[in-house]
Amino acid sequence: MMSGALIETEARTILMQGIKEGIKEGIKEGIKEGKSQGISETKKLTALKLLKRGKLTVEEIAEDTELSVAEVEQLAGFQTV
Repeated sequence: MMSGALIETEARTILMQGIKEGIKEGIKEGIKEGKSQGISETKKLTALKLLKRGKLTVEEIAEDTELSVAEVEQLAGFQTV
């Protein structure tokens, strides 16, 4: 039979391991989300540059940047959301 102090020590150890694992996962998820947001912003900035040049259609810009036509139109000011 385990003593109360031993059970408490094991419980703390398990809790700390869980907290550490949770922090690791949170950091990984944060990095992943940050990269995704960075890529999205880069696509939008590229679309804006292409729109300013005025040489491509909205559809071509959407295809080249992997944004939707609606997103490019919104950036161009054709559409409000």
